Amino acid sequence: MSEFYDIIKRRKMVRQYIKDKPIPQEIVDKLIANAHRAPSAGHTQVQEFIIVQDPLIKEKLSEAALNQEQVYDAPLSIVVCANTSRSVGRYGKRGREFYSIIDGAFASMLILLTAVNEGIGACFVGAFLDDKVSEILELPKYVKPIGIIALGFPAEDPSKFKRIDISKLVHYEKYSNQKQQK
Repeated sequence: MSEFYDIIKRRKMVRQYIKDKPIPQEIVDKLIANAHRAPSAGHTQVQEFIIVQDPLIKEKLSEAALNQEQVYDAPLSIVVCANTSRSVGRYGKRGREFYSIIDGAFASMLILLTAVNEGIGACFVGAFLDDKVSEILELPKYVKPIGIIALGFPAEDPSKFKRIDISKLVHYEKYSNQKQQK
């Protein structure tokens, strides 16, 4: 059990990767297999994954991600998408605009945690131009990009950011303004 907690504590956003050291297919398969186990609203399984290694596509994605270099520098990226056609029939607008995003986030977190377990550095990139990413990856209208996860063997050990004290974040029964950070 403590191994699980250790993985959570070791999870950091890694933005620099060892050049010319590809991620073995066996690890890519584990990342996807674990992400495939993510929960989804009504078991609609909206999560889909595009694995990107082509330097030209990575360059375009990096530009669409507001020039975040780790998208280009990483040997591999996984673009987590939500196929909203699987949720809209059951949940309508809320399925398309909310549940599908949450479901993609669940899958993304499992990729991030699996990467830690496999010794891979990972960085979730959520800041990107949706339409541009959709165009680059030729996504149909009903498939929306949720996040780009840059992956590679770490070339850095980033420091952890200081976190807000948990006592200021937890509320019991009702929201309490007394705990707000000033």
